[in-house]
Amino acid sequence: MSPSEILAMLWAWTPYLGVGFLINIGISLLTMAIGTPLGMLLARGRQRGSRLAGALTAAARVPPTFVLIYYLAYVVPPQVTLGSVALPIPDWLKASVALAVAVTGFVSDNALSALRHLERGERIEALYFIPAWTTYLLIIVMASSTASVIGVPEIVHRANTVIAAIGDPGVILWIYLYTMLWFLALCWPLARLMGYAKLRLSRRAGSATGTRADLGETTRLAEDALMAMPEGDEPLSGEPVLDLALDLPVSNDSIAVIQSGVEEAGEGVLDPAAVFRLTLAVEELVTNVVKYGGAADGRLQVGIYRRPDDVTVELTYGGEGFDPFRDAPPPDLGASVETRPIGGLGVHLVSQMIDRAFYRREGDRNVLRLVMMRAGAVKGGIVA
Repeated sequence: MSPSEILAMLWAWTPYLGVGFLINIGISLLTMAIGTPLGMLLARGRQRGSRLAGALTAAARVPPTFVLIYYLAYVVPPQVTLGSVALPIPDWLKASVALAVAVTGFVSDNALSALRHLERGERIEALYFIPAWTTYLLIIVMASSTASVIGVPEIVHRANTVIAAIGDPGVILWIYLYTMLWFLALCWPLARLMGYAKLRLSRRAGSATGTRADLGETTRLAEDALMAMPEGDEPLSGEPVLDLALDLPVSNDSIAVIQSGVEEAGEGVLDPAAVFRLTLAVEELVTNVVKYGGAADGRLQVGIYRRPDDVTVELTYGGEGFDPFRDAPPPDLGASVETRPIGGLGVHLVSQMIDRAFYRREGDRNVLRLVMMRAGAVKGGIVA
């Protein structure tokens, strides 16, 4: 087909595909309407210390949506009879319920964070929930295309119908590309808008926590900024609450256990991106201890502390005294991979991922402390 014929073909089928895309949007809105209040209820329960609400939230994060859609389509009958009245259960409703499971878990996590901000009187920070919710709605819009597998006539299902009606394999690429553009036209501008909204909220909150200095505009590496912090050799202050204490072998197998504890401690304090950076920093440092710390076959004591403004991880282990933030040679970032000396780069990456990092020596033990500040905190961090 020539370009003009392709355009004419796409234009002719646009109304048909457009109706399908409206079905995608309708499924997505219904999904959010089901999952949002359920997630809010779970967040309220978790705020009050309900273990059941926490377990239900964890369960909502697990099931694959694609599998759930198939499962509900198979298990739930096409209609239910109440007395003499037969009520149909359409496939689009089954798809919405399946998608709402993931929404419930997402809203529970983010609403809990918003509720804790409100507890501290941080109303602007609580509004972070709005761009997060809207961004997840866009994810659901894209995920709604999975409803096509059970015959829901949304845009992907209709695209397949168009391909079958035309009967020319050469149009497959163009039809799917055109279908993708419908999602892109809606989701990309709104995603950019929500990113801008979150940035504006952060500025109104008066915090740059989590924003790293641009190394290209400074004359020293981030490690130097960490080295210069005077409280690096001081004990923890501010009466932190010990959330979890672990005694583990000095082994890479211990990393996942620590990371799981960090994820739990970060709930309601750190946003998901900050939790991810802290767990990644833990992985890097524990890996370095296993490889180079001289503490093989020893024990690794871990303390995970939670305060309203931060989550702290302390790693205590044996071996020779070595402060990675002062003693590790700074990496030559301009050298090629082949000529760059081993060492230093991991510490550099850690300093890019977290807000504060400290080292101290206690007897014959090394103590590393990693601190990640919550969004909206007015202190700490390497900030621009």
